[in-house]
Amino acid sequence: MTLQLIAPGYTSARLVSAVHRILDCSWLCSMATRSEAGVLTINAAFFAVGPGLELYFLSNPGSTHCRNLAHAEHMAVAVFDSRQEWGELHAGLQLYGTGGPVPPGHAEQARSLYAARFPRYFDFVMRAGEAPEGTSGLAALRFYRFTPGRLKILDEEEFGDEIYITADRVV
Repeated sequence: MTLQLIAPGYTSARLVSAVHRILDCSWLCSMATRSEAGVLTINAAFFAVGPGLELYFLSNPGSTHCRNLAHAEHMAVAVFDSRQEWGELHAGLQLYGTGGPVPPGHAEQARSLYAARFPRYFDFVMRAGEAPEGTSGLAALRFYRFTPGRLKILDEEEFGDEIYITADRVV
């Protein structure tokens, strides 16, 4: 299935190209989740991108943001290259959707995408395999998946200064 984005006045191909260009030059994302009491939490994570614009990240299931996802799957994610300079052209994404543990049938895809983006991931896996059972470090991390439904795109080189485009992902 080909990724499609819809925003009035823009072709899906142009939007998808801009989104992938931004994702390709950004390795970290910030993600916000909400507790049962309504308290917001923000976290940063390295991510890999799936063909349907899913973001895969590693995290500890006991972390605050993962516990939040267990009761409320809604997330907001920001992606941008933090080396951008003030006064120059800027690019970034705000994504809104749902997240949670990677379903068992998608674990291999998550590992493959992550390993392709982060070649040192295999060293990480080897160290985690050597960790004693029950540790809270490397061996405790699991893959999570974020699936956006709506995006806000800022790509000043492609669309112009201060043009924010809100697009929906076609499912």
